[in-house]
Amino acid sequence: MLMTDQGDAGGHVIRCLNVKYSPNLGDGLLSECLEKGLKLHGASSESSSIDLAGRTEFGQTITGRGAVMTVLDALPDGLRGLAVRAPLALQSRRKWGPHYEAGLIGADAVAIGGGNLLSDHDLNFPTKLALALRTAAARQLPVALYACGMGGHWSVEGDRRMRRALQTGALDAVFVRDGASKERWDTRFGAESGKTAEVVRDPGLLAQQTYGVVPREKGRVPVVGIGIMSHVAIRYHATALLDEDGLTQWYIALIRELAGRGARVVVFTNGAPEDLATVDLLRAQISELPGDIEICRPRTPAELSAIVGGCDAIVAYRMHAVIAAYSHGVPALALSWDDKLDAFMASIGREDWMADPADLPAEAAAERVLQAAEAGLDEARRTQVLAEALADVGRLYAALSDRIAVARS
Repeated sequence: MLMTDQGDAGGHVIRCLNVKYSPNLGDGLLSECLEKGLKLHGASSESSSIDLAGRTEFGQTITGRGAVMTVLDALPDGLRGLAVRAPLALQSRRKWGPHYEAGLIGADAVAIGGGNLLSDHDLNFPTKLALALRTAAARQLPVALYACGMGGHWSVEGDRRMRRALQTGALDAVFVRDGASKERWDTRFGAESGKTAEVVRDPGLLAQQTYGVVPREKGRVPVVGIGIMSHVAIRYHATALLDEDGLTQWYIALIRELAGRGARVVVFTNGAPEDLATVDLLRAQISELPGDIEICRPRTPAELSAIVGGCDAIVAYRMHAVIAAYSHGVPALALSWDDKLDAFMASIGREDWMADPADLPAEAAAERVLQAAEAGLDEARRTQVLAEALADVGRLYAALSDRIAVARS
């Protein structure tokens, strides 16, 4: 298939429903990479994303998001589920539904994903995905789920909402990003949807191709990026083995150790407000540390890509910081918190580079990440993985193009 840089003006218009403008810039990064990959495979240059939360630019966020997560985390499951239903219903009618309908004008097909969209945290994505599927079905548009992660825990109500939406028959193909997600989809929704899932690479692996190569000087002191993630965010989505104070002190000890060994340390986040709040809490302690230490605040996915791509190695929880780093040829010491990150590291043969701060002292973590910076990556393997990621987007475009052809025949 012919590949172009800007998309084929005669190609199909694909609307990608995702969370492109999420405060977590990793979501925007994978969305922009998916758009780029589709255009490289011939999709129209008019192909673009529709944010499932109705956002239209980077930097839009919910005031008090961290406080909301903390409150919901403290509620019993039954009460927690009831507390979110009215706000979700109101947003669906007033904001999300009209936003999806307007965004799908002129579309030939829909790709929903990637990211961890097939998950049920307080009915958020079951509500949005069900609404998106119904809106696409009303326009008789081909729909594929692409590069989604699927969670294992679903509430009764979240499961019901997804099943009812799948009964519309709008879904034409399902691509997920790891084997565990495939097993979960096939078991829970395979029969209902009539579609078994296929496993594909995460589109965030196209970061270097999307944003360009980041120059790194040879022979310089090692540059190590430290991706800060809030304890609140970890606890909201997973089980945290360290308490909040233990994690923040681990961050400080790691920064101190790396700077003390002569590394240049770049502290960054993926942009989520709760992560930024953690950096603000650490800022005074970081400023007192000796050595070459910089705190960076990316405001777009391109800036996040440039930060991680300019490092020699990174330490991070957030998966798309790790994915973008790999795309740029930067090894990561990935911090354990969610099985989606474990699955990605295993998929690139780097499962030995997972660590939990509860089990790995900061001094040992510093030693490991400096070893990673010196050793680099298996470039032959990386080249193959990135080629597979682009080819997988081609599978998506081909599947949607086939459905468009059938619909028009």
